[in-house]
Amino acid sequence: MKYFILRHEYQTGFVDGDVEFVPRLAGYYQMGLPVDIRDVKIHVKMDKAVRKLKADFFLTTSGAFFASEQLASLIHDFQNDTQIEKCETHYHNGKSTEKTYFLIHTNKKIDCFDYRNSEYAGKPLALSRLERGENPDSFTIKNIKSLAIDKQKAGDATFFFVKNIIMIDPVIASPLAEAIQSASLFANLTPLVNI
Repeated sequence: MKYFILRHEYQTGFVDGDVEFVPRLAGYYQMGLPVDIRDVKIHVKMDKAVRKLKADFFLTTSGAFFASEQLASLIHDFQNDTQIEKCETHYHNGKSTEKTYFLIHTNKKIDCFDYRNSEYAGKPLALSRLERGENPDSFTIKNIKSLAIDKQKAGDATFFFVKNIIMIDPVIASPLAEAIQSASLFANLTPLVNI
């Protein structure tokens, strides 16, 4: 299985907007933590700089990811434990965006970081801590230069976030990446190290 990062950045710049949950969520919104968004209305007001939203995938300053209807449908087809909820998306002037967007949320992150085959700051220290039997939940990996996924721990996940590392974007498996490319979606995919 090959993996890719589904990036929120584009060569044309960042896409951003303000997100409002109605009713308000009990705490701060955070990807990878349980939240029930089934009966929540989601409003996204795009930043003034966004005049024509072409992206099929973007991130807002609240930490919430949004996908176009076509991409959301593909994610659901490949990874049906992801919460996908329709939202109202408007430009700063109040005009609706051309595409319909959905909030994409996962309630957990997967512990599938390959400590041996990835390159990152403090790798010797992290490996020695793991050899001593320390739980990886007790430290966080930063400054990742190349990311490798432990395929056994990732299992059959095709859209997921990796636990215990500092990385914003989700990882997707090759079947979903191929479907995104076949559909000619405006999404930024970066291949990962494949061991």
